[in-house]
Amino acid sequence: MREHAELLLRFIIDHTFDEIFITDDRGNVREVSPSCGELYGVEAQDLLGQNVYRLEEAGVLRPSVTALVLTTRKRQTLVQQTKTGRQVVVSAFPVFDEAGSLLGTVSFSRDITELEQLKKRNDQVAQTILHYQKEIEELRTKQVQGLFLPEGKMKKVLEVVSKVADLDVTLLLEGESGVGKNRLAHMIHEMSERRGEPFVEVNCGAIPESLIEAELFGYEEGSFTGAKKGGRIGYFEAAGRGTLFLDEIAELPLHLQVKLLSVLQNQTVTRVGGTDKIRLHCRIICATNQNLEQLVEEKKFRKDLFYRINVIKLTIPPLRERRNEIVPLIYEITEECKAKYKINKQLAPGFVDWLTQQEWPGNVRELRNCIENAMITANGPYIDLPQDLLEDRNEAVREEEIGYHQYMTAIEREFISRMYKKYPSSVLLAKHLGISQSTANRKINAYVRKQGSQT
Repeated sequence: MREHAELLLRFIIDHTFDEIFITDDRGNVREVSPSCGELYGVEAQDLLGQNVYRLEEAGVLRPSVTALVLTTRKRQTLVQQTKTGRQVVVSAFPVFDEAGSLLGTVSFSRDITELEQLKKRNDQVAQTILHYQKEIEELRTKQVQGLFLPEGKMKKVLEVVSKVADLDVTLLLEGESGVGKNRLAHMIHEMSERRGEPFVEVNCGAIPESLIEAELFGYEEGSFTGAKKGGRIGYFEAAGRGTLFLDEIAELPLHLQVKLLSVLQNQTVTRVGGTDKIRLHCRIICATNQNLEQLVEEKKFRKDLFYRINVIKLTIPPLRERRNEIVPLIYEITEECKAKYKINKQLAPGFVDWLTQQEWPGNVRELRNCIENAMITANGPYIDLPQDLLEDRNEAVREEEIGYHQYMTAIEREFISRMYKKYPSSVLLAKHLGISQSTANRKINAYVRKQGSQT
């Protein structure tokens, strides 16, 4: 029986994954696993009979957990750095007889070198990820700056945007018509984790009241005359896990404001003619160019809906209060026009200077319209003020600047006069420009015949 137990012990010592180290009560090595040669740089047969105190002095066991157990007579665990450069975690246990006398120690050692290296590598990867996250955040900030300059009143708006872009919170964008509410909404979407999902833009004021409920919430087959077979999903469902941008939210009829409130509160939508509640996962951004608080007082907008969508309000200042953005916008719009119409024209410095001095009551939309008109109608590779406005500008008192409508009239006069030379009748001119003959005749009388009679 004793021989069987010794054979079993030897088998365990030789084949266990952990290195086993057995000593007597004085610290003399009695048994050791063959793997200790790889860990400690000393073969197993050379360790047998050695004393752990001397091995510790020689630096083979540094420190010796067995020596610590012999001193304290308690279980001990520590990490050793071996001569071979391995890191080993060692747990040693005292062995007592029935009378409580110390017989010796048994220790188990496991090589954790690869684990430590993996941990170090993991820490390096975590640091790298953190570095790239910071770079991504900086790129997002630069993306913001590319659309709106973080200066003046816009700086505070963009600071809030950077904080809420990734939060699933309903946003309300306010500002005059044409200030760039849709651009800001799209930018928030691109800065969020939803940027790979749909961005659905809905103008609540552009959809007929009779259709807006079906367009927003969808409808089931046969729910009304003309309904498509199989029904149709609404904009809320179409947005999926992306962003639904409800522009001109103040134009939403009162009876639909109730349903929208229910949708926002319950995060479910029911199609027209249906009964099933469909779970929503999209983020909602609303926008308006009206004073919603005043509309609430006038009973034209529901107070409960106002509070629901007014969690975070961002007020975009008009372009006249963001004049530092006008020049970048001018060149951005110019490049867009070049790509859209496949034309290569440049803006003269005088024209750019004139653009920057206008009030732009229509904000970015009006600025875009002006530049687009000039890009299409102007002759030659360079776009400047029309000749008559240049003369007026040079001769007039400096304080009297050229107004937007005056400029547009001059542009149209020059364009119609030029086209009339090529198409010298109202019929030909109307056909070429794609306008009615009466409109063509009216413009000829205003810009060509009237000018000729004055000369």
